[in-house]
Amino acid sequence: MHTTRFEAGHHDHEVNGYIAEFWNTISNSAFIIVGLMGIFQAYRHRYETRFVLIGLGIMVVGVGSSAFHGTLLYEYQMADELPMIWSIMVWNYAMFLMESTTTTEKHTLTVVLCVSYAVIYSVLHVYFAFTITFQLNFALMIVISGFILHKNCIEHTGRSFIPLVVVRKRLPSDHYNPKEILNLYSLCWHYVVVLLLALACWLLDQFGCEVLHNLPFGIPNPQLHAWWHVLCGYNCHLGLQLSIGLREKVINETRLPQTIWYGEVWPVTNRKDEKVG
Repeated sequence: MHTTRFEAGHHDHEVNGYIAEFWNTISNSAFIIVGLMGIFQAYRHRYETRFVLIGLGIMVVGVGSSAFHGTLLYEYQMADELPMIWSIMVWNYAMFLMESTTTTEKHTLTVVLCVSYAVIYSVLHVYFAFTITFQLNFALMIVISGFILHKNCIEHTGRSFIPLVVVRKRLPSDHYNPKEILNLYSLCWHYVVVLLLALACWLLDQFGCEVLHNLPFGIPNPQLHAWWHVLCGYNCHLGLQLSIGLREKVINETRLPQTIWYGEVWPVTNRKDEKVG
């Protein structure tokens, strides 16, 4: 086996002799837990297959990333990076076809394009072992998902999550409870903010790793890459609950979803006539 081609300045085996990057490994439990909860939620409430796939993708990312950070082997780096591409393609598919209620040419074409892109990129990535290209590609996928999310946010809440952007779209007041619409917007806004915080942690760790290892006055390394994992796991949970809420609004116009925030930080979205939890 070959070791990883890419190091982010982390010091290996500092905490545990058997785990290369201890904190970066155990922090992936956030993905695994969120993914399993998403799969269970989708099966329990008989949601569409897209939500099972989103949950499965989140879980697989966590498993692959744990294997990579625990060993720093090239083979497991592929198990970390390739599921990231497939998972975000599933997310983009689900968000892009939010309004689709039947199988149309647009639906079929979107599936074909997403799968084809993921397959072709996966083959090229394994063969050429991209680093910068992978990061740029993943960043592009995030930007695309941001545009799709912004469109859905405006369409279904009548508001933009971008500050100072004024949207003049009114939703029919006789159909929708303002509180329920506000819940959807709150999920959208939280999703974006948490994603930005996660990206900030990744960037600071990526470009300041050695500085963080040598902070003055004996200040310990804040382990920002591990926080990137935790925040991304939480972000995935927010995104899954948001996508469930938006989809339920589309297919059940007279029965909007409800979102309950446990401890003010952990949202769960379900159909209004079902128990949450």
